[in-house]
Amino acid sequence: MIVIAVDVGIQVCGYAVCAIKSANAHIVKEGQIKPSRSATLPQKLDCIIEKLELEVKEYKPSAIIVEKLYSHHRHPTTMGVLAQVKGVVALFTYRWGLDYFEFSSTRARKSFLGRGNVNSTQVKKMAENITGQQFESVHTADAYSLAVAFAHEQKLGRLLGKK
Repeated sequence: MIVIAVDVGIQVCGYAVCAIKSANAHIVKEGQIKPSRSATLPQKLDCIIEKLELEVKEYKPSAIIVEKLYSHHRHPTTMGVLAQVKGVVALFTYRWGLDYFEFSSTRARKSFLGRGNVNSTQVKKMAENITGQQFESVHTADAYSLAVAFAHEQKLGRLLGKK
């Protein structure tokens, strides 16, 4: 099964195309989508969708996995913008007929590192240790951790006799 995991962002949107087999997520491709800083919000959202569309056409995934958003009272505007990006990705997923999954960053990191309260730099180091390759950024490593969490949940579901 091929999936695309997306670390939602408006300035940098990291993604990882992964092949899921058993409880393992093998990285096929990683990338970052960086819309122009001078672009309007609709242009930035369009840039993200256009890049994801290219990846979907090339790799034909069956699912897209994103991180659940969490809100911090000090950054309500950031949450609003990220929610718009996530909403556009969710709509894109629906229109392409792909399955859509969400994981909290804590859950993904716990599945990946055994602890949920780690930072993105630690996730990147672990991803590099596991795969034996350098990751472009913490954004692509975070996306990879989402794919790993997805792989673990799929295996657990099979063990428990669920879909």
